[in-house]
Amino acid sequence: MTYTDDIAVATEWSTRALGLMARHGVVPLPENYDIWFRYVSGHNSELNDEIDKRLKEGRAIDEKASAELHQRFASHETLAEAALDAGEKLNVEVDKIMKLVEATADGSNELGTSMRQASAELTAKSTPKDVRRVVEAIVTATRKMENRSRELEARLNETKGELKTLRTNLTKARNEARTDGLTGVANRKAFDEALAQEIAQATREQTPLCLVIGDIDHFKQFNDTWGHRTGDQVLRLVASCLKSGVREGDTVARYGGEEFAIIMPATMTGEAEKLANSIREVVQARELVKRSTGETLGRVTMSLGVATMRPGESPAALIERADACLYAAKRSGRNRVVSETQDLPIRAKAS
Repeated sequence: MTYTDDIAVATEWSTRALGLMARHGVVPLPENYDIWFRYVSGHNSELNDEIDKRLKEGRAIDEKASAELHQRFASHETLAEAALDAGEKLNVEVDKIMKLVEATADGSNELGTSMRQASAELTAKSTPKDVRRVVEAIVTATRKMENRSRELEARLNETKGELKTLRTNLTKARNEARTDGLTGVANRKAFDEALAQEIAQATREQTPLCLVIGDIDHFKQFNDTWGHRTGDQVLRLVASCLKSGVREGDTVARYGGEEFAIIMPATMTGEAEKLANSIREVVQARELVKRSTGETLGRVTMSLGVATMRPGESPAALIERADACLYAAKRSGRNRVVSETQDLPIRAKAS
């Protein structure tokens, strides 16, 4: 394919991406465009499967959904790029060290050769001048060896610093790829990984595990009445309450949109319900104030559902049951916690 062909293909993809965004009411922001360009290019099969699934189910892929998709399917590429960059830099450092090691080994061989030659040259008939010449040759070879050893040591110390920086940058990129940019809690990708790990550990150790899924009540009204910036403020407030209300070892994540999740290892249903109620009360006690004007906007409430893992259960099944409990909390009046004490219908939640 020629350069001209590449431009033509990219232009076609761009046109299709913008058309899909307009059809679904997505604001043409860079991160939204990125997702739809990836979709029409077909380079990310997991992304395409997720979007096709949403379209088939008739679910809206609006601006909020696009942001969620970007968080799940695009942010991890930052980590991949950082890993590749770190790998390239590490290869350069290793190459430099190997050359110095080879040079030092050559120096060691040179010193050994000088010593052997000196031994062969010195005989009972050698004059003081001969001895002095041989000693000077040995001293010269020894100094070369010392200089190369010092150079290698210095380079190794420098490399320690380079490796520390690379490790720090890679850790930072990894954390950013697993963190929700708006709220600072774990994102959906990190949640999926953590839940699978905790279920596996609970199964191995035969310990209880609870999952809490919470939803901000009437969140759409905040956005429609006060705008998206205020909606973002609400999300950050709730995330802050969740982070401060959980225990060490629990995982708080933004599950999607205005939904949050808490993974509670080694926790019985009653304890999880008590903690969820405590968080709900903290959220309700916080008064929301519009920062730009100081105007009081009222209080935020949450509905939460609690499910306890069953033996041999998959992450999807546990999520589905916690979701059903959340729906029951919404249906029974909101601003409450419902735990799985009876069979509950599994169906779409109220807003």
